Amino acid sequence: METDSATHTTPDVTPNITMHEAVARMACLLDAACEDLVHAQQAVETCVRGLALSDADMGRLQKLDVATQTVAAVTTVLRNLISLPHPGPADGVSVARLYDGVTLGAVVRALKGTHAPDGSLPAGTIDLF
Repeated sequence: METDSATHTTPDVTPNITMHEAVARMACLLDAACEDLVHAQQAVETCVRGLALSDADMGRLQKLDVATQTVAAVTTVLRNLISLPHPGPADGVSVARLYDGVTLGAVVRALKGTHAPDGSLPAGTIDLF
């Protein structure tokens, strides 16, 4: 609620949007965030090229890579969701159609409900961006 004065309040006049529009808008935000993450990875790669990294540093870099891949995969899932016919709130959707084009196993497993993503990979397995 917004307040016009100390004694008078006006209702929040934000517009209603459909679930489809909300998901589409969030997918656009994730696209932008993913692009920023890719640029950050490129900057980090330039900075660390030729340096010996500790296991802890490798782990942190791997988390950045996993975060970037996760944002990209979730964006794909959202785009797949909005491409489906508009189901009702209680209607089911095909999990396979949701993860079509997703290559990150943790996201596929999360959709299937078989394993929550943990984002951890063994130290030393980083492939710099």
